[in-house]
Amino acid sequence: MINKVNAINFNAKTTKLNKQVASNNGTNSSQTTPQELAGSKYLGVQQAMVGIKPSVSFGSEKQGLTEYEKTLILPKEVRIPNILDIPEDIDIPLSAMPPKTEHLNAAGLKVEKTTNGDEELYKISNGKGDRIFEGRINRKEADQLPVVTYKQGKYMPEITVKDPALNGKSIKMLAGSELKGKGFELRMIGDYEPKPNEGFKSVPISFKGRTVITTLNKEPRTLNAVDSYNNSGLQKQTLKGDYYDEVKADDPTIIIPAGGFGERFYNITREAENKPSGFLPTSDNYRIIATTLNMAASAGILNGDETDSIKYLSQAHEIPEDEKTHYVSKYKTDGGAIAEGLTRDIIDNNKASIILNADVFTNTDITRIYHALKTLPNAALVIPYYPVNAQRAKAFGLLGIEKDENGNLQIKEFLEKPKYTSDAPLPSDFVEPGAYDKAMEKFRKVQTAKNPKDGKTFLANPGFYFLSPQAQKVLMSKGILEPNGTGLGADVMPKIVELANNGKMLDENGNQMKVYTVPLEAKGGKPAVWDDIGTAEAYLKLIKDVANEYNIHGNTPENKYYGVPEFVMKDFSANTDLEKGIVFDSKLARDSFSDFADKYGIETARGNIFVAGNNR
Repeated sequence: MINKVNAINFNAKTTKLNKQVASNNGTNSSQTTPQELAGSKYLGVQQAMVGIKPSVSFGSEKQGLTEYEKTLILPKEVRIPNILDIPEDIDIPLSAMPPKTEHLNAAGLKVEKTTNGDEELYKISNGKGDRIFEGRINRKEADQLPVVTYKQGKYMPEITVKDPALNGKSIKMLAGSELKGKGFELRMIGDYEPKPNEGFKSVPISFKGRTVITTLNKEPRTLNAVDSYNNSGLQKQTLKGDYYDEVKADDPTIIIPAGGFGERFYNITREAENKPSGFLPTSDNYRIIATTLNMAASAGILNGDETDSIKYLSQAHEIPEDEKTHYVSKYKTDGGAIAEGLTRDIIDNNKASIILNADVFTNTDITRIYHALKTLPNAALVIPYYPVNAQRAKAFGLLGIEKDENGNLQIKEFLEKPKYTSDAPLPSDFVEPGAYDKAMEKFRKVQTAKNPKDGKTFLANPGFYFLSPQAQKVLMSKGILEPNGTGLGADVMPKIVELANNGKMLDENGNQMKVYTVPLEAKGGKPAVWDDIGTAEAYLKLIKDVANEYNIHGNTPENKYYGVPEFVMKDFSANTDLEKGIVFDSKLARDSFSDFADKYGIETARGNIFVAGNNR
């Protein structure tokens, strides 16, 4: 989490930063210790930005950071522990970032404090001059004030408000939120627009047998999340899929990659979880991975009894190896553990395999896709598609298709996060010979991923893969499942598509196998809802949307989330204030916020606000 820097490098960088801070304050650093500098406690902020764990205390208790929180500061992250304690303007430039380190999503930060009569005005802007945060404080109007922390990471800025009245909870303000009470106003600039996920791939955790989960990071958290679901009895409450009997009889293996760091999700998981083990706001401590486990239960793979078989492929070796846990090597790619599991026969390669993401929220009926795998002619692989608009398509892998003689959609190409979707490139954008032609060829390929049902949306890959046993054997015989070079989306699936379309993937009878796509559907064949909840923004948007649907339709087929356990939708509704836009992680959070509102005479609280804490 934090770069480990030896003492020499630490001292060198600290000295450089001391000089920088001293220079900013017109002070000779050779005659001044860090503690004596006017901005000395914010040296810790700059150290956090370059990924160095501070070795000197800069009043961490006053800043509101616990020792544990300090160990979790990321190299790509800036924290200003209490904006209301800022005695001067602070400029945190990108020049302080170490070489080859990814920049912050804001080009540096400028934190300004000005005084206007009895009021203190605070502003945070990025290097482009765009305003991110505005605050107003009147200390004469308030006997006391909460602690207001700013955090800027790779994906989004956030304000966290802490106060004893919150009983251990925190108020998290994202873009487009406002909080106004006695003596203070806080506003995060912007409208709420969830951004599509980019970047990090999750590394798998695998269950062997009927269910396989692949793990890499924070493995005990994942096991606890799965155990919580297994002991809940929710398996018996799931709706049976349309082809439940067929799947239960075939008994395929379900593989769930579930071990990423979840860096984009820290402000929701309280920085102690990975995404799959993160909580959803329900009274039963329902975890994110439970959505995927529910899909397995609706297909008859998990039943909540002695027939269940769940095993793990452990890459980090943080959990004891026993009959349920198999140690595998630590791979750079998400498919390495799965490949080793198949080649070592930990995962039964004589059965069909279903690979499902662990960090999504969906009401998909996977039995319908499995039925397609069984019934489409010579199907080696079926990847369902999820329709997305042109703008969102740029953040997804897309499926280029072609209809066969029977009207079935065959996948002809994988298209990774295309730059051009609905708009063709302009010749004026290119100066190198042939560059425009290459861009146009990419554009033409992207057009093959348009949804044949409407011609406007694109066929996105939601990360669900349905593999026939014949396809697995071909992959193994051709050496494609070589663990060190196996990434599911980057290597294995495109290779299957290539082999199938070149006539080089044959079953045991010599028939040419094919790769298909079908729509992602819920029970009864209606379009499924699929949300990648990899960011705090997407998380809050999802919960509000589910709450709204449940308030209107209840648990009926008219509800677009029908198929999600009713208690989940009901709790989302109970823990969401749709009028104000506030999401609470529990009833305790709602009650604590009420205490806070009484204490500070809160006049306005609205926008993208999440009230949460570890004490659920």
